[in-house]
Amino acid sequence: MSNLESAINTLLGRIDALTTRLDGLEKTIASGAAAGGASSATAGGAAPAAASGASALFVKEYQDLLDQYIKPLVALSNKFGSPELKKQVDLVDKALAQQKKLLEIAAASAKPAGGDLTKLVEPTSKLMSEIVAIRDANRPSSQFNHLSTLSEGISALGWVVVEPTPGPHVDETRASSEFYSNKLLVQYKGKDQDQVDWVSNWNTFLKELAKYIKKFHTTGLAWNPKGGNALSASTAAPARAGPPPPPAGGPPPPPPPTSAAAPAAKQADMNAVFSALNKGTEITSGLRKVQDHEKTKNRKPEEKVSVVPSSAVAPKEEKAAAGKAAGKAITRPPKFALEGNKWVIEYQKDNKNIIIDQTELKQTAYIYKCTGSVVQVKGKINSIIVDDSSHLGVVFENVVASCEVVNSKSVEIQVTGKVPSISIDKSSAVQLFLSKDALDVEIVTSKSDTMNVLIPVQGQPDPVEIPIPEQFKTMYKGGKLVTTSMEHA
Repeated sequence: MSNLESAINTLLGRIDALTTRLDGLEKTIASGAAAGGASSATAGGAAPAAASGASALFVKEYQDLLDQYIKPLVALSNKFGSPELKKQVDLVDKALAQQKKLLEIAAASAKPAGGDLTKLVEPTSKLMSEIVAIRDANRPSSQFNHLSTLSEGISALGWVVVEPTPGPHVDETRASSEFYSNKLLVQYKGKDQDQVDWVSNWNTFLKELAKYIKKFHTTGLAWNPKGGNALSASTAAPARAGPPPPPAGGPPPPPPPTSAAAPAAKQADMNAVFSALNKGTEITSGLRKVQDHEKTKNRKPEEKVSVVPSSAVAPKEEKAAAGKAAGKAITRPPKFALEGNKWVIEYQKDNKNIIIDQTELKQTAYIYKCTGSVVQVKGKINSIIVDDSSHLGVVFENVVASCEVVNSKSVEIQVTGKVPSISIDKSSAVQLFLSKDALDVEIVTSKSDTMNVLIPVQGQPDPVEIPIPEQFKTMYKGGKLVTTSMEHA
C-alpha cells in the first residue's frame, strides 16, 4: 500500500510540473501573438514574422528604392499631372507596395507551389492591368507619353515569376518604357526640369531594380527554406471586431448563411507548364504505350475512318457569314475638331481633304483610327501623333517636337520643312519622305517592319529610297554587348 501511495505522489508531482510548463508556454505564445498582431497592424495587413539576415536585407533595400525614386515620382506627378496620370501613378505606387508585401512573405516563408504563387502575385497583377487600361482609355491625352512610359515599364514587376534569370526581364521592359520616356526628354529637356526629373526617377528605378534582382534574386525570387507557409502568411489578418454578444439568457445568435460564394476560376499554373517543358524527352515518359492491335494500320477495314462526317462541316454560307460578323469593326462618326490646343482627327474614312491651316506653336494633332485618308498640316505645330490608322497620308510643314506613328499600317509621312524627331512603334509599311531641311532628323523605331526613308538628291527628279534596318547582330566584345545592323546587298 505504501508503494502505491508513493507512486501516486510521484505521478501527481509530474502532473504539477507539466502544468507549470504548459502555463509558461501559453504565456510565451500569447506575448508572441500580440507582437505579431502589432506588426501586422503597423504594416496595414498580413505581414509575416520578421526575417533575419539576407532575407530582411532584401526587403529593406527594396523599400530604399521606393523611397529614393518612387516617392519623388509621385510628388512630381501630383504637381503637374493630369487626372488620368495622377490616378495611374497612384496605382503604380500601390502595385509596388503589393510587391513589397510579397517580398516580406518570401523573406519569412518557404517557396510555395506554382498554384499558390499565382495567388500570391494576383493582387499585383490586377493593379498592373489597371495601369495599362488607363493608358489605353486615354490615348488622346496630352500626357499620353507619360501614361505609356509607366504602362510599358510596370510589366517589370513580373520578374517575381521569372526563372532562372529574372534580371533581363526588367531590362527588356525598361527598353520599351524608354521608347516613350525618350520622347519626353526630347520635348522637355532644357525647358521643364520637373518633367526631366520625372523621367529620370522612373528610368533609374528600373535600372536599379535590375541591379537589385541580380544582387538578391539572381536565379529567381529568394524564399526562406526554414520559413512557414507562404499562402497562410498572405491571408493572415487581424481579427475584425464582431457584433456585441447577446444579453444573458437571450436567444443564441443566428447561424451564418449556408450559401457560399462561388470559388474563383482556377488559373493556369505556368510554373508547372515550364517545369514540364524543361523535362525534355522525359516529358513523354508518363504516356501509355499504344498496343499493336490499337494501331491504325492493324485495324480492320470497317473500323478505319478517313472521312469527316458531313454534319461536322459548316456550309460555306455559314462560314462566310460568321467571318463577316467577326471581322466587322465598330464604326463611329468621323471627327475633326480643335479641343483646347489639340486637333483631334478620328474615324475618318476615304477623306482626302483634311486640312489644318490655322496652327499655333502650342498646338498638337492627334490622328486616330483613320483609313484611306490624307491629312495636311500647314504652318508650325508642336507635335503630331498617328495612332491605329492604315492607308493614311500625312503631309506637314514644320513640327517643333516630334512626329509619332504607333500601331499603324501602310502610312506615308511627308515633311516639307523641319522636324527634329520621328518615332515609329509597332507599325508596318511606313514611308518617310524627307525634305532637304529635315535630313538631320532623328528616327527612332521599335517593333516595326518594312520602313523606308526617301531622301531628295540634288540633280535627280526622284528621291532615293533607303530602307531602315530591321535585323541586328549582337556580339560580346570588351566586356559589353555590341549591336550593329545587318546589311544586305
